[in-house]
Amino acid sequence: MPFSYGYFKKEYAEHLFENFSIDIDILDVGAGCGTYGVLLKQDFKNIDAIEIYEPYRKQFDLDKVYRSVFIGDVKELNLFLYNYIIMGDVLEHMSVEDAQELLDKIHQNNIYCMVAIPYKMPQADVGGNKHERHLQDDLTHELFTDRYPMMQLLFMNEHYGYYVNYNYEHTI
Repeated sequence: MPFSYGYFKKEYAEHLFENFSIDIDILDVGAGCGTYGVLLKQDFKNIDAIEIYEPYRKQFDLDKVYRSVFIGDVKELNLFLYNYIIMGDVLEHMSVEDAQELLDKIHQNNIYCMVAIPYKMPQADVGGNKHERHLQDDLTHELFTDRYPMMQLLFMNEHYGYYVNYNYEHTI
């Protein structure tokens, strides 16, 4: 769905503001309804989005939320233009292999990254959108950290987890 749990959104925004320069270039992957753009745009001006499902661009007026909106698959985008990648409720929609390849690429190129995921949440197509299907509906904290060892826990509860690929002391 183009929406996500409300868990830890405020805490995450505070974490980003306290640890990173407001001038960083951020990419919100799988923007959906624009949750992270709306959450962060008051403090961070350089936020772009990529959304694989083109109808969301107009449905959620994404061009008013983000500096630029790209329609397509993140695997085909030049990620090196960004200092920070947000992947809120995205990884569960990718195969394990594609997600591992993407996170490895981000991590090996020293791009900061946050991943937020729901735990154990099956989901089929939504409203005719096949991209809403969860391909990793088995995720738990333990399974996530096993599949993606470069990621470390930032926040979690029994339903949802936030992970980052950096130490909290590091800022740019």
